[in-house]
Amino acid sequence: MVLLIDVVLQGHGTTNYGNTARTLFKNPKISAACTRINIELIPRCGNILSAISSGYTINFDYFEECCLITAKKFVSLYPWYYLACSNMPANVHKVLLHGADVI
Repeated sequence: MVLLIDVVLQGHGTTNYGNTARTLFKNPKISAACTRINIELIPRCGNILSAISSGYTINFDYFEECCLITAKKFVSLYPWYYLACSNMPANVHKVLLHGADVI
């Protein structure tokens, strides 16, 4: 898997676009090895982002529960990051704790 991250492409902007995200979430085993992120978090986050952007009617209660479980897993796996930053990253916080408000 080859991922170009934050590389400027002449006439196209940067490589931070949907194809990069799709590649990351499509290959959780490889992505986990490259990023050292827990392999269970990668597809969970991918599913949450897919649900938010799908345009379909989503079961609010199930989605909220899924986000909350993922947030708890994030904090339990990476307490050092959570404590060092006094919070999880802002975008992750918004999606996992307030994503249900968006859909």
